[in-house]
Amino acid sequence: MPGRPRPATRVIRTPRAYAVPTVALGLSASLVLALAACGQPAPSSPDDSVAPTVSVPVQPTITAETPSDDVADPSDTAAPSDGGLFDAASSLTDATCEPTGESWSFTGTLTNSDTEEHTFTVAVFIVKDSDGSDVAGKEVDVTLAAGATAPVSVKNFHTGPSKGVECLSGVTVKGL
Repeated sequence: MPGRPRPATRVIRTPRAYAVPTVALGLSASLVLALAACGQPAPSSPDDSVAPTVSVPVQPTITAETPSDDVADPSDTAAPSDGGLFDAASSLTDATCEPTGESWSFTGTLTNSDTEEHTFTVAVFIVKDSDGSDVAGKEVDVTLAAGATAPVSVKNFHTGPSKGVECLSGVTVKGL
């Protein structure tokens, strides 16, 4: 009948109902142990009398680089030349860069040992000792005739403390 509650049915479980899962659990555990005991091969010691079944010859993939004797001689770049390489580094001598108080100045002697006139760029930089970053810098162009020598100076190009910094200088030739 509609709207009328059904009488509750009572389920009575007997001890047999619980025994089936327990027995199944015991059988599955025994099965796992039995399989574990018989499935793993025991490691054996290698037998030297048995030849390997696969033999692959070693194939090099990287070839050794043999150094060549075609290294440029440094004296070839420092000597005067007819339109060849010219090393300007030896052109700047007696270079001095130091502070007077907190004002930095540079002096040096520039020599053109080539057979042609050149315009040299003398560069002076103040850099931090800690990381090498630039603090200040100045470049000066000097034109010298072949064989000429001239003093170079960059006065008061930076004002600042002398601790924690150093002065670096160098020279290049324009147009080469």
